Amino acid sequence: MKKLLNLFLCIALLMTGLSSCEKIDVNNLEGTWTEQYDPMLFAMDGSVTYTFDGNNGYQLHVYDALSGASHDYSGHYAIDLIDKGTITLNPEMSDLSNVCYTIVKLTSHEMDWQRQGTTYSQGTWGYDYRHFVRAK
Repeated sequence: MKKLLNLFLCIALLMTGLSSCEKIDVNNLEGTWTEQYDPMLFAMDGSVTYTFDGNNGYQLHVYDALSGASHDYSGHYAIDLIDKGTITLNPEMSDLSNVCYTIVKLTSHEMDWQRQGTTYSQGTWGYDYRHFVRAK
């Protein structure tokens, strides 16, 4: 089982590395995305859904299954503000609440982000590394 898990992680890292060489088409960003991971490896106790409007605005819906509470937020984003291939959430915030991610993968169905200044590891899923699928 451990060998299978290690093989899976190696393949995932290789694919992430290879996909980072691809040109990112930011036109694929517009729409609704739900954060999602393989539930056998990482289970979320709720959901996180972003809706990007294509005009540098987003809506964020967060649901906490443990408390049953949900919250809605809105904000702005900027593409390529810090570096090429990045998305910065709330770039106008001067209180360090803004955050910048490198867009590792962006297709019409799937998106991966890696927080700038961090490296990929399974233990950082949902915080430094984020994986999204397009909501139906």
